[in-house]
Amino acid sequence: MEDVEVRRPTLADADGVASLLVERDRIDFGEVDGLAITGDLLRNWWGMNEARLATDVWVAARNGEVVGYASVDRDGDDLANLADESCVHPAARGIGLGSHLLDLSEEWARSRGLARFHVHVVNEDGRRLVERRGHRLVRFFWRMEVVVDDRSEPEPPAGVTIRGYRPGEDDEQLHAAVQRGFAEHWEFTPETLEEWMKRARRSDYDPSLWRVAEEQGEIIGAALCFGEDDSGWVLELAVRPESRRAGLGLALLRSGFAALAARGHTHVGLEVDSENETGATRLYERAGMRVTRRYATYEKRLA
Repeated sequence: MEDVEVRRPTLADADGVASLLVERDRIDFGEVDGLAITGDLLRNWWGMNEARLATDVWVAARNGEVVGYASVDRDGDDLANLADESCVHPAARGIGLGSHLLDLSEEWARSRGLARFHVHVVNEDGRRLVERRGHRLVRFFWRMEVVVDDRSEPEPPAGVTIRGYRPGEDDEQLHAAVQRGFAEHWEFTPETLEEWMKRARRSDYDPSLWRVAEEQGEIIGAALCFGEDDSGWVLELAVRPESRRAGLGLALLRSGFAALAARGHTHVGLEVDSENETGATRLYERAGMRVTRRYATYEKRLA
């Protein structure tokens, strides 16, 4: 690794990291287009909390090219999570760079007193690396995608109205509905209204793409969608437990698709726990989505 420099990034590194991710996607997922992260989008995300770059993120560069990236954050009281975009360029694998980035990330977690560390593996080299380091497989996550062009609003269950989100007016009820909708999920960590709004109102936030379901004046579910260029994302799809099994989740998802398609965001993706307790994966399949990526989540207990 004599010719590799590992350092903290700046906003100027966003294009280099985006190029790294495109090459990783091409080799590990066989993708040459689709829902790629662009330099502009990454720069916008970083810019929302630029101070993090100096404490929680690393890049590795060789001959002026970014060949490694790692970003770690805290998730709840005792867990550190290495972002699934963290990776090493295919041409720089096998020289110890991945292990070095993991060393830095684990030390970050230990210095903050966190007891567990999660990484997300996409290939056999990664699996062997983390297993040698004492990680154990705990979960699989999927990315699912679909191309949408239907801009018509679906018919919701009887007594339910699906409408656009009203910033400010809906915030407390929407937060409560989302928290209830995800309370049963694996590793769920409750968030305050302020924490949730800060995370949800990211750089590509557009309130006109958020859809809420209302029954007798109460918000009972939501689809929170985001768009950039022709790509769209469903960040969260939530329905309160007592309102499930009536078709509301599918109606909300299709309403979100319609809102995205109307603004030209026709290639839509989301990420889901493959063992989701609410049956979300089956719902997404009924909406025409297919699995395009599989991530294996490994956990290490930190002494």
